Formats: sequence, C-alpha cells, structure tokens
Amino acid sequence: MAPISGADKLKVFESRDILRERSVSPNTPFEDSKAQQLKIAKNTISNRTDEVGYDDQDEEDIDNDDHGHDEEEHNGNSTTPVLSHSWAPSSTLKSPHFPSKPKFFKSSSIAVPLGVPNDDHTRLTRTRSNPQISVEEIGNIKNFTKNYIIPAAKWAYSPISTSKSKGSGRNAKHKYKIEYSVFKPLKHLRPIKSEKDFIIHWRKIVEDETNEHFDFPSNFITQAGFADIINGVTKLIEIENIFPERIAAGSSGSYFVYNRNFKNREILERAGVFKPKDEEPYGPVSPKWTKWAHRTFFPCCFGRSCLIPNLGYISEAAATVIDQQLLSYIVPHTEVIQLRSPTFYYSYFDKSDTISKLPQKVGSFQMFLKGYNEAINWLRLYPIPNDINGLPENLEVEIGEDEIIQDTQFKWSKKSIAQFREEVEKLVILDYIIRNTDRSLDNWMIKINWKLVKDTKPKLNQNGKKTKKYIPIIKIGAIDNGLAFPWKQPDQWRSFPFGWLFLPLSIIGQPFSLKTRHHYLPLLTSKFWWEQTVSKLKEVFEKDNDFKTRLWLKQLAVLKGQAFNVVEILKLSYAGPLELSRRENLEVIDDITSIPRSVCNDKMLREMQSSVYDLEGFNTGYSPYNPKIDEDEEEEDEDEEDADEEETVGGVSSGSTMNDTTPLLLAGSPDIKSKSKGYVEEDDITGFEYNLHHPTPMESSHDESNLNDVVIERIVKANGNPPVFTWC
Repeated sequence: MAPISGADKLKVFESRDILRERSVSPNTPFEDSKAQQLKIAKNTISNRTDEVGYDDQDEEDIDNDDHGHDEEEHNGNSTTPVLSHSWAPSSTLKSPHFPSKPKFFKSSSIAVPLGVPNDDHTRLTRTRSNPQISVEEIGNIKNFTKNYIIPAAKWAYSPISTSKSKGSGRNAKHKYKIEYSVFKPLKHLRPIKSEKDFIIHWRKIVEDETNEHFDFPSNFITQAGFADIINGVTKLIEIENIFPERIAAGSSGSYFVYNRNFKNREILERAGVFKPKDEEPYGPVSPKWTKWAHRTFFPCCFGRSCLIPNLGYISEAAATVIDQQLLSYIVPHTEVIQLRSPTFYYSYFDKSDTISKLPQKVGSFQMFLKGYNEAINWLRLYPIPNDINGLPENLEVEIGEDEIIQDTQFKWSKKSIAQFREEVEKLVILDYIIRNTDRSLDNWMIKINWKLVKDTKPKLNQNGKKTKKYIPIIKIGAIDNGLAFPWKQPDQWRSFPFGWLFLPLSIIGQPFSLKTRHHYLPLLTSKFWWEQTVSKLKEVFEKDNDFKTRLWLKQLAVLKGQAFNVVEILKLSYAGPLELSRRENLEVIDDITSIPRSVCNDKMLREMQSSVYDLEGFNTGYSPYNPKIDEDEEEEDEDEEDADEEETVGGVSSGSTMNDTTPLLLAGSPDIKSKSKGYVEEDDITGFEYNLHHPTPMESSHDESNLNDVVIERIVKANGNPPVFTWC
C-alpha cells in the first residue's frame, strides 16, 4: 500500500471542510445539500482508491449505491445523510448507523456521509460535540505545561542573567602579582611581606589593645563553625518548620534566621540575618511595595547610579573580607549561602506548599550581633560631651561580689573617649576604603563590654562584703554594608556622606591616633597584603552570575584610590577623619604587563661588557668582524699596546677612570669566566658585537610560556562632576 502524500491529505481536509460548510446551514435546502454531499463524497473516495487499497469491486459497489440512491429519490424514498456533528435529525442521534470501513481507515481521516432513513417531519436539533480525551493525553498536557509553559513563564519574569565571566587569555591563568605599587611604606614601619608577618602583626595588635595575651575577637568564627550554624539553620527550617521572620525595616527583603542555643537546645535564638538577592530594591520580587512603586513610576529618582544593581548581598560578604584583612573585626562574619522558606517572597510560578519544592534563594547570611544596640539609640542614652576637660581620667565601677554590672552605670571619662575614638577610626577607615554610601547612625551598633579589674587585695563595702571593680570597653559593629563598592565616585544628585562625620569634634575632629597608624600602615603599604586581598575579593564577586570583569576592575580602581588617600593621611601626624573626607577623589588603575620569567645569564653578562656607544663604532666599521681597517692604524695600535702595558684588576686598568662610555664589566675578567657556565672567550669582541652575531639559545621574548603577567599600578584623577547636594 502506497503512503499518503501531504498534498492528498490537504485535498481530503479541504473536501471535509466544504462538506461541513455546505451541509450545516439552516438556510440551505435539505435536498440540495444532500445531492452535493453525495457528489463530493464520491469524488473524494474515488481519488483515494489506488492509495488506500480499493479495488474494482469496491468501485462497482459505490456506483450501485449511487444508482440506488437516485432511484429512491425518484420513488420518494430517499435517505437522509447525517449532515455533521452539529446539525443532525434528533431521531438519529440515539442510534446512528455507521457503515463498515476498512480497518486501515481512521475515524478522523475522511468525513463520509452516512445513510439515515428519511423523515420529512424530522426536526433538526443542534448538539455540541464532546470529543473524548484519554487519560494518556491529559497526562501529556500536564507534562507539557510543567516542562515548557511554566519554565518559559519563569524565564520571562526573571531578571536577565548571563553566565559567569571567568576571563580569557593569560589573565585568567596567572596569579595576581604586583610588580610596581603606588603605596609607599614609611622607613620606620616595615610592611607585611609574608603570612607569618601577617599573623605576628595581628597578635601584636590584639595584645596592645587588650593588654593581655592573644585571644581571638568575639565575632571571629572558623569556617567549620560557620558551616555548623548553616546546617542547624537549614534543619530547623526544612524539618522542624521554624521559619525565618521578615524584618519590617529597610528597603529590601531581609529576614531574622533562628537556631537553637549551643548550650541549651530547647532555647531558640537569632542566628543571623539573611538577605536574598532577588528581594533587593532592584530585585524582581522585592516585598517592599513602596520601593516597587518608586522604581516603577519614578525610575529617574530611584537608587544609586554609582552602584551595580542587585549586588548588595555580594557587597555584604566583600565587606567582611576587607574587615578581616584589615584586622579590624568590626563587621559580623558574612558569607553567600542558599536558603528556602515559605516566609520568603516568591513569584507566582515558584510558590508551593511543600518546602522541598521551593527553589533555593541565593543571598548573604550575616551573623547576629548579641548585646549590641543601634548607634542612634545608644548615643541618645549616653550623649558624647563636646568638652572633655572636665571628665575624669578613668571610670571604675565598684559593685558587690554577688551583684551584676549594668550598662546604666556607664559614664564618660577621658579614657573612654579615647578608646571610643579608636573604635570609630576603624569604622572610618573601613567605610572610606569600601566607599560605603549608606553609613547612617542606624547602620552601625555599639556595645559596652565590662572588663573585670584584677585586684590582689579586694576591698570591703559598708556591709562588710567583698567588692569587685569593672572598667567599660566600648565595641562597635558595622552592619548593613550592602550599598558599598561603587564602580565610580558619586557624581550626580547626592554625595552620600558618611554618618560618622556628624559626630562631635571630640571624636571626629582629632588626628588619627598613633595606635591606628601603626595598625594600618604596615598592611596598606604591603604588596603581599594587596595581592592576598584582591584575590579574596575577586573570589567573592565571582560568585554572582552577573559578574563582569570590566565593572570589577572599575570597582577595584575606586577601592585602591580610596586606600591611597588613607595611606597618605595616616602618614601625616596632624590629619584625621575630617582631613580624609576632604581628599581629592583618586583611582588606582591596574595595568597588566608581561615580563619574562627567565633570562640567559650569558646574554646579560655580554651586554654588561658593552657600552651604549658600541653601536656607533660598529656602524663606522670598527669591529673585528669588519676587515676593512687601515693596516697602518692597526700597526700603531699594536705598538701602543706593547708600550703601555699596565697592571689590571678585574679587567679594569688601575690607572683608568670610569666614564659614561665605560662598560659595567670588561671582557676578560676572571670573575665573569667563573660565574658564567659555558662562557667562551673571544679576544677583542665587545659584548654588544657578540650578542649581535651569536644568537642566544634562550626562549623568545614573545613566547607566552616564558611570560608572566604582573600589575603596574597607576594613579589617575577620578572623572566626574561634584554632586549637587552634599548633605545627603
């Protein structure tokens, strides 16, 4: 049986459509439509006899059937064909008659008119077709919707995201190495040159600050400890159904995440703050409708043009890297993780009642600071005095042995002012380097740590009980660092000033302390420190799917320019935070260049034996390789050499004087022969001439395998106009 071609199928479908159009019309006479149906059906079936397997006997049966119908018409006993599924005699709907068909026919291939007894009084009744759909087809529709329709809708409503840009060429292979740095150290402050120096410097800082043996800061945590906290948080959410709580304040979606207490597992406590990427102010599913309206209807007045959108969670983690590299430890430990919870804000297509079906959200997780208060509230309780002359030198609070010290017993003293100023200086240097555009009084926190004074002879109070003494130690916590690391300096409407600039002059108007200078200068002037810091920062920024190397280099240039201003201010004994804020905006550009990894020693020694003026002598013909030399001049030179023999030391005549044309090393020096392996002496040949006529078997300078990419730092002035408003 021959296959059915596409053109034949099209003819069959057109015939079927014509049948339906001509037969299903209340205004068409019934008898005319019947004759037309028979004629079209005959032509349609006769055209397919060869392909579908009809033989001559089938054609005779069809012709006889047609003659039979004609006779019945003349006799008045004509049969009424079924017009369509939508118009049919009501008497035939109950028990329709279907003629026998070949088994290879499909019911939907050809619409054949079916014979039905005629009844002049039969009323046409309109019915609706109800096609029967199998269970398998329903399952296919569901699978198609799940696999194609919903993913397409998610893609349409999701932000544009590209794959990670890992870089290309040699830059992605080689380690970040600085060949020339603009950060010049001081003579009396040795910069950090190795990991061992870094640890020793950290130990010295902690011991000078606490006057005790080294101990890790309170907010220090290891990678294993942080992983345990994340595992406990995930188990609490997905197994015990204790979900994070959304924070009402702020411009983005942020959540308090809970965990069980380490000592008492029945107690729940806040473990940290989670900030998803897609719930940031620029995110596609931000839960703050006010920010959505602001972004939608007033896009020209929304956000900060100097920042990269939807990068706040990366900025939070990067601030931790800078803080830990600076050995300040005022930023709570923050990393990029993934969490899911029904309390998170999801789009319509991602919502689900089952936690395991919810997609993971990428965001920053910052450890919770326990016992800290917002700076704006703390400074209202304990306002900083402008005049510190009348304050006591030190504050020691004496209480009973069984009593507990309270923060309400705190009072300012000169020592407390100096110690608080050193903490603020850590915040100043951190914010200035990362160029934080959102450091207001509600974005950093303060805590009082009471330190017990060791007394060998405890005193007795009026009741005859022993007493103990405490001194206050003020600590600062820098939170909400998501609006930092700009790719350019603010140059439009707002300048985004630092909130600590509005503190009293007793804190912000003083020069940087000597302890602060000795803390940060050895770090910021170290090539090793910058190489380690930039590598760690890039690892954090590359975690974002929208990472672009071009914008990263701009961010790094701004960061280094800010750090250069810090170094120059710390070198001045009279300068402080106010002078730092007045510095001109600079950028430090990283120029990548290639240098050879290995150089042939023989070639270098030969070049040191030559002079820059040897080239001129060679061009004029004075060379042993040029035989065109006057014989008389040659004889005179030999006589002069015999007459003027002098004792030489190291290849240099004892009576000669050095000038600009004298080579660094003369040929024939015994020191050269001993140091250079494979050295072949040729008399009266300069180093320049030897290298010119004797190719050196060293690797070509254009061979990439012999090249190493290094960084040459360059300072430029930041482009841009000053912002319009300087107070906001």
